[in-house]
Amino acid sequence: MKTIFGLALLAGLGLVADASTARAQEVGPNKMPVAEWGDEEYHLEVIPDAKAGTVTVFVYGNHDDLHKAKKMAIETKTITVIFKNPEMTLKLEAAPEKDDPKDKTTKFFGKAEGLDKLGKLEGTIAGKVGTKPYSGGFKQK
Repeated sequence: MKTIFGLALLAGLGLVADASTARAQEVGPNKMPVAEWGDEEYHLEVIPDAKAGTVTVFVYGNHDDLHKAKKMAIETKTITVIFKNPEMTLKLEAAPEKDDPKDKTTKFFGKAEGLDKLGKLEGTIAGKVGTKPYSGGFKQK
C-alpha cells in the first residue's frame, strides 16, 4: 500500500517518467528517433534525408536487437509515416536488402518534398506485419 501511495505521490509531482514518452524518445543505431510496435516486438528507426528528399525506416527486433543494430525482416509491403511538424503523411515501400528473406524486409523507403521543413522529428509509424496491425510514436529529443 505504501509503495502504491509513494508512486502516486511521485507521479503527481512529475518525478516518475511516463514509459510511453521514454520509449518515444529512444534513438536507434543511426542516432535517429525510434517507434516501438507491440510490447518490445519491433523497433523502427525513422531517418529523413532532407537534401535527397527521402525517408528510410529500418526495422529491428526487441530492445536488445535495437541496441546491437540487429535488423529484423518483417512481412509487409508498405508502412505509413506521419510527421507532426509540419503535418506530412508518407507511404514507404518495402526496400529489401540483399540478406533479407524472400517476401520480407528490414528496410522501407520513400521520397517526399518538404522534408527540409521538418522541425524536431515527431510522429507515428503504422503498418501491418502479416495481418496484425501496429502503430507507434516517435519523438526526437
